[in-house]
Amino acid sequence: MIGGYDERCAADLAAVCDGRDLSREDRAWLARVVTGAVRPNRDKPLWDLAHALTALAQATGAQNGRDLVTLALDPGLATAATVSARFAETVAADARGPVFGEVWRTSWAGLARLLALAEFVLTAEDLAQFAAVTGWLDELAAAPDAEGAAFLAKRLARHLSAYRNAHLPLAPLERRFRAILGFLGGRKNFSDDDILAFWRNEMEAGERPGFRTIAEHFVTFEAGAHLVGGLDGLSAPVSLDAHAGWEERLDAALGDLAAAEPAEALAALLADWPEGPKILTGAEREDLADFLRLEPFHRTRPLTTLRAASFGRVQSGIANRLRRGGGGADVTERATCVEAESYTSLQERAVALAAHLARMLRIAAALRIAERDGLTPEVRAALDAAEADLRRVRRAGFEDRAALNAGFAAAQAALLRLTEEAARLERALAGLARQRPLDAAFAADRSVFAAAFAAAYAEEAAA
Repeated sequence: MIGGYDERCAADLAAVCDGRDLSREDRAWLARVVTGAVRPNRDKPLWDLAHALTALAQATGAQNGRDLVTLALDPGLATAATVSARFAETVAADARGPVFGEVWRTSWAGLARLLALAEFVLTAEDLAQFAAVTGWLDELAAAPDAEGAAFLAKRLARHLSAYRNAHLPLAPLERRFRAILGFLGGRKNFSDDDILAFWRNEMEAGERPGFRTIAEHFVTFEAGAHLVGGLDGLSAPVSLDAHAGWEERLDAALGDLAAAEPAEALAALLADWPEGPKILTGAEREDLADFLRLEPFHRTRPLTTLRAASFGRVQSGIANRLRRGGGGADVTERATCVEAESYTSLQERAVALAAHLARMLRIAAALRIAERDGLTPEVRAALDAAEADLRRVRRAGFEDRAALNAGFAAAQAALLRLTEEAARLERALAGLARQRPLDAAFAADRSVFAAAFAAAYAEEAAA
């Protein structure tokens, strides 16, 4: 994955940019158009391209699509000077450059860029769509008018949209971004209650998404908003050369976001937990996954973390019952949230998990430090306490010290990270409890979720 697009897309872009020897600015423009980074309307360049080709078809008397393909693939038509020299006497133009009636105009430099885009559309994916696009140009050449231009613009927009979905890992994420950004009225900042309100809005619209799923979308949205905020300066009307390392920044940031959505990192540690001594039981791993799957919300938005752990589990139970057609309490009973775990209980479990992980980390340190000479009395006392903890542990795999050493060594990186994040969760929940009594918050949220579930699953409840 390179810069938010895959190697196929990178190769397609390089073929056009290198073949036409495009300037740095023109290369950046073409990459933004292909990846959909043109705002406010990503399809505007394709509308421009359709009208440019229509103007060229009229001016050159193109007999068929091949005549337009020949122009698009001519590497000599890559600059304002060469394009102006070729078409200034034949293409309708004003002082700035080519025009098409009263609806479209561009500069000669703009026309050169559009021809580069035409080459990309024709040659991408090893000419896989060459015949189809040439056929569209045949139809345009037969009727090079405003209607033909508009029809070609729609075809090109659909074509490039399909290309993005196939080759841009970020494309699926953008649909989420658009919905969330629209709901927030353009704001990039949001609160726990914004997340809840968005989920309720989607439930009322009949979509019935999981609350956990919506929260994960907001995690990704926040990461994307931070990325965009960090790169906002690139939109300033100055040369990109003034932004030292802008390509590397963009590649690294988009790559990090697309390679793995932020909500999955800590959950992946738990999913890949090594076999060996039972440092964590299956139930403990599940509990940690419930708390940490919304990274970084477990430390920045603990209320959303509690809502997902409590009421997200209720909704998952409803969905599972509907999928299986039975099992457990019926939908009506589940929808009342009578089985929802209280926020106080969840906090107690989080505290217990943090304490257990800290204990395991102390044991890991005691196993690694065999030589105690030269240590301060405080450190020796801590290691002695850890050894005492180890003797009290009654878990599978803790009897064989050699195997235990190997097991802790295999898990040490994950254990250190999870211990740190569990401690952050504990602190975040304590801070939330100081601001807002957890029992009152739970009671208020239970009313909200129960009402949403009752309305969304009313039909199934009545069946």
